[in-house]
Amino acid sequence: MDMSKTPAAEAHSHTQSLPGEPHNRDLSNPGEVWAFVVALAIIGALGAGFALNGLAGVGLVMVAIVPVVYLVLITISVGR
Repeated sequence: MDMSKTPAAEAHSHTQSLPGEPHNRDLSNPGEVWAFVVALAIIGALGAGFALNGLAGVGLVMVAIVPVVYLVLITISVGR
């Protein structure tokens, strides 16, 4: 007897996805994308500083980024 056509078998064939599955990742944690954008911007600024002014440019970019990273860490710890 073929049990695959029973209503009970059809009810279990349609499973709902969990919130943490890969195709729902952007909906479950939208801040993750912004973290990568900020990291890319920092790396780009460091590269541009090195290209324009050498190691002094990297130092200036690092000094300028300190308050930004400080505010990001405060925002993360507060949870907003």
